[in-house]
Amino acid sequence: MTQNCMKHLSHSEQETKKLAAEFAGGLVGGEVVFLSGDLGSGKTTFVRGVAESLGFHEPVRSPSFTLVNRYSVSHGDIKQILHVDFYRINDPAEIAPLALEEETGRADTVTFIEWPESVPTPFTPTHTISFVAAPGSHTITIE
Repeated sequence: MTQNCMKHLSHSEQETKKLAAEFAGGLVGGEVVFLSGDLGSGKTTFVRGVAESLGFHEPVRSPSFTLVNRYSVSHGDIKQILHVDFYRINDPAEIAPLALEEETGRADTVTFIEWPESVPTPFTPTHTISFVAAPGSHTITIE
């Protein structure tokens, strides 16, 4: 986990996506990013901003029902973004069938896991990003 903690205030989807693009500029591949925050706090918007900045221009949707979305990108060594949602996972045994260990942490992949606190996870984050929504703004803390 990085030592720095940066707090940002976003007032719009565009500001959140801009912050995400700045974050994406520091990605090299192999990162595992935990995203924590209530429903509607900006987690998927952040992933959308990262994906767009890395060259993915199709819709980026919450993986709440699919559990895992894969986005093919072409940005240096990064070829794939995994967007995972543990919100509906109730038992750690439900993670194994997703076969995430085969892709998570690979040098050509960046993995974003929403709701990592829902269930004990076998993955160690390189970054933790928390989202707190307030009327008219979101506080985004990147560690």
